[in-house]
Amino acid sequence: MKTHTGFVGAVAVTAMLAAMTVQAQDAFEQASNSATLAGHALSKVHRWLHEVALPQIDPGTGLYKADGKWNYRDTAADCYPFLLWAAFVVDQEAMNGPVRNVLDREQALCNTYGRIPVPWDFDTAAPAKDTAWDEVVFQASEYVKDGLIAMVEVTGPDEWFDRMRGIEDDLWAAAKIETPFGNIPSENVEVNGEQLQALARLYTMTGEEKYLDWGDRLADYYFAQDDFVPARLRDHGCEVIGGLGLLHAVEVTHRPAKAAEHAPRLKQIYDQILARGCTEDGMMYNGLDQGEGQLSDGWGYNYVGYLCYDLATGTNTYRPQVEHTLRNTMKPLYENYAWEGESIDGYADSIEGALYLLNRVPVAEGFAWVDRETKNNLVDHPSRLENGELWGTMKLQSNGVRTVLIHSLMHTRGVIARPWQQGLELGAAPHGGGIAIVVRAQETYRGVLEFDLPRHRVYLGFQNDWPRMNTIPEWFTVEPERRYVVNRVDTGAQSVYTGRQLHCGLAIAVEPGETVRLTVAPAP
Repeated sequence: MKTHTGFVGAVAVTAMLAAMTVQAQDAFEQASNSATLAGHALSKVHRWLHEVALPQIDPGTGLYKADGKWNYRDTAADCYPFLLWAAFVVDQEAMNGPVRNVLDREQALCNTYGRIPVPWDFDTAAPAKDTAWDEVVFQASEYVKDGLIAMVEVTGPDEWFDRMRGIEDDLWAAAKIETPFGNIPSENVEVNGEQLQALARLYTMTGEEKYLDWGDRLADYYFAQDDFVPARLRDHGCEVIGGLGLLHAVEVTHRPAKAAEHAPRLKQIYDQILARGCTEDGMMYNGLDQGEGQLSDGWGYNYVGYLCYDLATGTNTYRPQVEHTLRNTMKPLYENYAWEGESIDGYADSIEGALYLLNRVPVAEGFAWVDRETKNNLVDHPSRLENGELWGTMKLQSNGVRTVLIHSLMHTRGVIARPWQQGLELGAAPHGGGIAIVVRAQETYRGVLEFDLPRHRVYLGFQNDWPRMNTIPEWFTVEPERRYVVNRVDTGAQSVYTGRQLHCGLAIAVEPGETVRLTVAPAP
């Protein structure tokens, strides 16, 4: 019997093409929705940068008086990094001008113990040299972890990295707290959690064994305490949870014997937190053994450490718990939940942590939750904003800007339009092995689309994109030497570029009212 293989094959090809067309339409619809959301948010950030933030740079000293002062526990740690993030995303000229100058000025004015700084006293026009040593260490560590790490994650081995490395070298050279494993800079669990996160990065960025030695010194210090479990599951205590996880991930590759020694103890700590600090929905309380009461806005930060453990060990130990928690976010309890009362910071921290998790564990309910909560509590809810339409610059407001940037770049898949322009809309969505992009503009736009690199490897030297805090997650990245096909859907034009070229910028022109649609995917 003769079979009609040609006909059957044609039908199959037609069906496949039809399915691909539907997928493309869905991807462009999603990208279009993302363009509306990200465009609105990034235009507000652009206005905030120029109308509110940059004017807070003191003309006399060059320091950023975001909250009326320059210290290292708040201004340098929580305000300055997100001034830089905002400039990095919407105005690189500002980043390389007045924002970079803040770094030069704070070092020139405030370095007091070698490269370890103290706050600047504007009344006396001098460093506040009466600052107690423990406070000096705390503030320097805060600057490294919350400030410089965040900046290095997007700028790579630039001057901010040199600053981070210099402070860390001097902090450990001056370490005064004696332990059986060697001196450490502090007994404060927050400081030591911050140090673990910094040292893991410094080791892979430099290859210098001393950074891993110091990280092990801290891990051994805590793991030697049989009953050690972090009692505080929110900021100012929970930093050690993610810090131990990141150190473990790095050591699985670089010191496997030490990682094997630490793994059982780390898992014991993580399991104790789940048993003693979580609700049935998977949310964490502010502390262990509460049983009820206020939930921690740091729940997502903590689970980052758990995902790091899974990726490092090649297991599925904690991912189901993270999926369970993210699915539950759309329950009525978590709509506008007052994580820290009416403070914008509680919303910002909770959403930020969720975004880190969703980057690794995509859960539909979680994406819906971060979109709703970002709109309602960070972008479009005047009662959350000190001056109505735009954010302020003090630390809690700056944290709001931080999370808006992370959320917006999720909706662009890490693609950045340079320069940013008011009324511009840019969004992207997964499409096959690449992405679909939509760009619109209210006025004529001429610029480039800059594509993200695998920064975890190119900048930080991580073997894997380890889950971690104080970063802008990677969504779609281009390998510098790989070739990519760019289809301009509306004109039919097709071009091939290297990842390096796409990172340097893909030229784009948009006329008022026009919608430009592109697909970008690795070349076969």
